[in-house]
Amino acid sequence: MAPHPYADPPEDDAVEIWGRRIGRGLAIACGLGLAAYLIVTYLR
Repeated sequence: MAPHPYADPPEDDAVEIWGRRIGRGLAIACGLGLAAYLIVTYLR
């Protein structure tokens, strides 16, 4: 486990690397979904 959230993950810890990839992907998808929802709702 990394010593703090902003540290680079250890090269041999595949779970932490994939967890970060999945988490970042979900964050981007949710952010884009929220932006699309707000645009459709308020700028229509």
